[in-house]
Amino acid sequence: MEPIEKEYLPHSSGCFLCGDENICGVRTRFFVEGETVRTRVRLPRHMNGYLHTAHGGVLAGLLDETMSWAALVFSAKHVFYVTGELTIKYIAPVPVEEDMEVVCRLVKDAGRIAFTEGELWCRGKVCLKAKGKFIPLSDTETAGVIPYLKFDQCRKYKNLFGRSVV
Repeated sequence: MEPIEKEYLPHSSGCFLCGDENICGVRTRFFVEGETVRTRVRLPRHMNGYLHTAHGGVLAGLLDETMSWAALVFSAKHVFYVTGELTIKYIAPVPVEEDMEVVCRLVKDAGRIAFTEGELWCRGKVCLKAKGKFIPLSDTETAGVIPYLKFDQCRKYKNLFGRSVV
């Protein structure tokens, strides 16, 4: 079986999670692989909550953002979403300075709400599980977000929003 090729999603300069110019941020990139949106990251030591353990809020943010992208990519609307509800179950501590992967999927597109699920993996086990309800932005609101995005490394998703982005 051939490996599934990654399709990178847009990012921004200032976002705490994907901002490539945010010196305090995570600087991760989100990508589509099969029917999931993922990110792989190693959190630096300054993102700890307590000694050698990643801050729970940063981990929740990673799940929230990845699930939001899953709603955008896999819903019929292809608009941006805002979080309506986020439920996180912390199963095991996540160490800083170790590789982790966040894997999220769209469970149901109900029109006014997109339901998503996600997991954060580290050391070969699930450390966090999440469920989210995401509310779509309008086409106009989505159009207002697009100028802030960078589309380098994006091939397929340059046209995701029904308009060509350079």
